[in-house]
Amino acid sequence: MTLRDGTVLRAEVWRPDDDRPHPAILVRTPYVKETSAPSPILDCRLATERGYAVVLQDVRGRGSSEGAFEPFVNEERDGADSVAWAAAQPWCDGDVVMGGMSYVGATQWLAAAARPPALRAIAPTLSSDDFGEGWSFRSGVIEHGFLTTWSAGDLAPPGERWLDTPERAYHDLAGLAGIAPWTGDWLTEGAGSQYWRSRSVAPRRDAIDVPVLFTAGWYDVFLAGTLRGFERTHHPADRLIVGPWGHDSDLSNLVGEVNVGSAGAGEEWWFAAALDFFDAARAGRESALPRVRAYVLGARRWAELDAWPPPGATSLAVPLDPARVIVRPEDPVPSLGGRGLLIQVPGGGWGPRDQRPLLGRPDVALAGRVEWPRPVTLAGPVRARLRTAAEGPADWVVTLCMEAADGALHNLCEGIAPAPAGATDVTVELGDVCVEVAAGQPLVTLLAGSSFPRWPRPETAGEQQILAGSRLELTVADHL
Repeated sequence: MTLRDGTVLRAEVWRPDDDRPHPAILVRTPYVKETSAPSPILDCRLATERGYAVVLQDVRGRGSSEGAFEPFVNEERDGADSVAWAAAQPWCDGDVVMGGMSYVGATQWLAAAARPPALRAIAPTLSSDDFGEGWSFRSGVIEHGFLTTWSAGDLAPPGERWLDTPERAYHDLAGLAGIAPWTGDWLTEGAGSQYWRSRSVAPRRDAIDVPVLFTAGWYDVFLAGTLRGFERTHHPADRLIVGPWGHDSDLSNLVGEVNVGSAGAGEEWWFAAALDFFDAARAGRESALPRVRAYVLGARRWAELDAWPPPGATSLAVPLDPARVIVRPEDPVPSLGGRGLLIQVPGGGWGPRDQRPLLGRPDVALAGRVEWPRPVTLAGPVRARLRTAAEGPADWVVTLCMEAADGALHNLCEGIAPAPAGATDVTVELGDVCVEVAAGQPLVTLLAGSSFPRWPRPETAGEQQILAGSRLELTVADHL
């Protein structure tokens, strides 16, 4: 297809083997169209059996498409042109929907913001509508490991990517800017800057007038961005699915070091559910999917809810113990799983991982341990309210873990909050969880002064303390 500025984009088109027009699923990818399917979130065979054509398109400057690629910059205009092109083809009946995960979800949000008339619905999976906070930042702290390895391992031009040494990107920022020039701005512009606002859809969500199927994972780097996007929703047909997954196109129940239960695997049903959602949107009716479908970790089951957090959920405060850590910038705490993402790095940076190897370091402390005599279901946000003392500016990293029967401390959620010198009260947002804690099963809170390479290496050495009066705030839903 030819864009309005004359640039030619190329796509593969999969169609039902007949001469009738069909609705089209448009997938706009920077990752080379030939490798985009099949997958659990894009099964062209099932789509064509259900009467959909599938358009797998290389975005501008990627794969076999012409032009120069810069992440986020051209996707709104190019996406609108692509929707119009697909709708006008003789094999299309005029209806277009969009699907795909991660950056392919971003291309959906940006296309939808242009309000192309033929677009009927989008299904951004493991993605976000804000490419500042919730994508590139966590609580205003740069997602250093993700942005650097994503650029070095996926987004740089073929032949220039650091596929054998992606970890080089953590440190060689000048070299990284040489192959991925946008990283100079990504690593210096603040989360709320005009730079990120101009690229994001979140500040203009009122422009989105089609149903959205949100899909998130409890261990995905974009979880907070997805949940905030759903909070901004105003369309009654919008739906939210949150599975146990990391940033994983297989939607697997094998997450990090843990089998979270075969019921959590999404490969058998997710795409069929997305097609049902598309059918409903095209027909102008609401999907039969519940408003929210959330996987309950620990219980190995799904909950169907009217909202997130669950209606009737209450807050529970748990005291934290005084704790002290000694921060050494030359030897930061290594990131172990969680909601991180490292591209081309073994393990991917996500998922539950045993945090016990971190104990014994001077910059990691056990700050709390609690258990209940009956099962407790945590469903909603977790935050730490810290009373603090530090010798200078400090990063406060808090991780909530669930202790397994063998003593392993598997992380549930984590957060970071930077604070200036002299700060006495710091709030650390750990994000949302959905987990059933068995009777007598301990929850353990860890305090650290860094988590590298997920977040930047600390700049200041010294002692940090949390004092008496610090607490963990949990959200409890007894009837989930």
